[in-house]
Amino acid sequence: MTSMDPFRDEARSRGLPEDEVERWLATDRRSAMLGLAGEAPPDGPLAGRLGGLPSMPDGEPVPDLPFLASVDLAAVPPGATDLPLPEDGTLLFFADTEDPWSGDDWHRLVYVPVGTPVSERASACEWLPEVLPARDLQLTLKPSLPNRGSDTEEFPHGSELGSVWWKTCGEMTTDGPVQIGGFPWVWNADPVTDHDHGPGDWVLLAEVGGEGVTEGELGVVHWVIRRDDLAGRHFDRARAHFDMVG
Repeated sequence: MTSMDPFRDEARSRGLPEDEVERWLATDRRSAMLGLAGEAPPDGPLAGRLGGLPSMPDGEPVPDLPFLASVDLAAVPPGATDLPLPEDGTLLFFADTEDPWSGDDWHRLVYVPVGTPVSERASACEWLPEVLPARDLQLTLKPSLPNRGSDTEEFPHGSELGSVWWKTCGEMTTDGPVQIGGFPWVWNADPVTDHDHGPGDWVLLAEVGGEGVTEGELGVVHWVIRRDDLAGRHFDRARAHFDMVG
């Protein structure tokens, strides 16, 4: 289990109430981080790929969008997140991060059930960027807290506590281009709470981005979905939002 003492020490140095700090830490949402193989801790299983060609179901056209990453859900152990993820199958993430404000057609999430006949294929679209070499992703488990908070009745020092996590999380977590579950890393707008998604329990499904993944070194795509839709495997109902530093 990851020690959260760096967070506690920083919060204590700022004079934040210890009972509020512990209540904030109790809001931790488990998440699965997929880092580049060889850069993640050596005991993490291979759980996906970055770049390369997507393994699309036979007979289904490849989306005319850049392919970002794939995640093998069978490699994500039960309890790694608090999401009702399928026990197996593959998630394929596509997004045009060069123009993510062009409407609803700039992103696509494809779920491929286990046992589906697939083949690695490229889109026939001529404008797509060059396909980058595939790189394996290795899974690690990490705690997740908001990097931006708000002062509320429950957490009178919520903004400061978010700042504490922003400063100290690197001492307690690993980083990587793909995160499943947990809280999003927010530069500008929170993809879960700062958008009018309508009724339902909306959660972060995945965060994909970073250097060599999206346009702009610090660009990131967040996919959000209702828990009920996730449990029912209605991945076509997921929504995506793009965020970047600045």
